[in-house]
Amino acid sequence: MGEWEALTALSKESRALSGVLLELDADAFERSTNCPPWNLKELVVHTAASIQLRGDFLDPQPGAQLRSAADYYRRPERATPQYRGRNVEQAQALAARLPAGMTAARMFEQVWRETVGKLRDQDPARTIQVPAVGAMRLADWTVTRVISVAAHGVDVALTLHRVPWTTSSALAVMREAFLSLLGAQPPKGLAWDDQLLLEVATGRRALSDQDRRILGPLRERFPLLS
Repeated sequence: MGEWEALTALSKESRALSGVLLELDADAFERSTNCPPWNLKELVVHTAASIQLRGDFLDPQPGAQLRSAADYYRRPERATPQYRGRNVEQAQALAARLPAGMTAARMFEQVWRETVGKLRDQDPARTIQVPAVGAMRLADWTVTRVISVAAHGVDVALTLHRVPWTTSSALAVMREAFLSLLGAQPPKGLAWDDQLLLEVATGRRALSDQDRRILGPLRERFPLLS
């Protein structure tokens, strides 16, 4: 069926992250990250698991209301300690169970290629049932996977003390979701580019005092997701 915009973005962003991970030595994966208590190995395993496809997509009930990429992040449970604690524990357990010879970098490489390969055969306009969210267009769900890889790619960059390598394709498809969560266009005085929008939207960069002054009441909406 060929690639579509969100899938192209997922492929390019995953390839960029994978290229960095595959060049790291084993000691690098023991580093602490800005997502405590995860080390880099656990963070990468979590990122791989977040885009891994397990079985076939389910069809929603006829007439189900469509949810957007932004709606995916509006679930109240995402902000609860239980939700976050479960994510932490699942990633740690999965990282501890990696079979001999399977590194976190190799796991991510294998998973992203399998996921992109499976999505390539799908219709992006297809409506799927996403657990705990509802009915979504496959293309919109894929945008959420781009956000996962891009945001955690920034985490990896911070851990390695490198400049983030976020691809232009990913930045382009994520912007609409961030603006929907904000509920407005960022004030012109901010002069944010899409990279900075990604970082502040996902809490990877704190708002400056000037940002907060220019945003006014909108500042209370940040981070837009975590």
